[in-house]
Amino acid sequence: MPCVNVPHRITVVLAGLLLGSTLVACTTTVPSQALRRKGEKAMSINDWPSAIDWYGQLVARDQTDWRSQAALGQAALESGDLTLARRSLEIASALQPANARIAADLADTLEQQEAWNDLFAYLHDRATTTSTAADWLRLARAAVEADDPDTARQSIRTALAVDAGEDVVPYLQAARLSLRLGERSEAIRALSLAWDLDPTDPDVRAALLDLGVVPGPTLHLTTGG
Repeated sequence: MPCVNVPHRITVVLAGLLLGSTLVACTTTVPSQALRRKGEKAMSINDWPSAIDWYGQLVARDQTDWRSQAALGQAALESGDLTLARRSLEIASALQPANARIAADLADTLEQQEAWNDLFAYLHDRATTTSTAADWLRLARAAVEADDPDTARQSIRTALAVDAGEDVVPYLQAARLSLRLGERSEAIRALSLAWDLDPTDPDVRAALLDLGVVPGPTLHLTTGG
């Protein structure tokens, strides 16, 4: 009977087992595109746990997949897992800093965590970088929620100053925030600017009438504009 080298034999057997398991894993691994389709389907029906599972598998394969990180963060936010949401959305934001949807979800996450310092720092940095009315108003809303009226007022003023005057929505939002701060005159000023931009807008007209201001040619005379 030939002599058998036992350690060598064990090594060969283990190598065979490892190779076999590797081949099985390769044949059973779900393709990334299939995982993405499953994740998209879960998101479309608000099945957040399943979405977390599918997108979690995708980001485990590639941490730089910003779309999967963003979707994972959104699903986690919707399911109430703020820790996972923040981690995924911070990665997604770092990879795609200009993406407004990611920014909004990350801000929502920080707000729900009541991480006010981090939220203010993030929103202020974003607002100064993008210089859009929407981002300044988001900072103002967060400041209102955190009972920081000074930051809120300054952010509203900045939002109106940088707005390009293409849409009445920022002015309506500014007016609502001003009213929450008890700043009726500032609210009327914002609505007056909105009326200048589009005097036919029904929301602007209704907001002015709610404040007892009649829209028309004499609007600036009554508001001091």
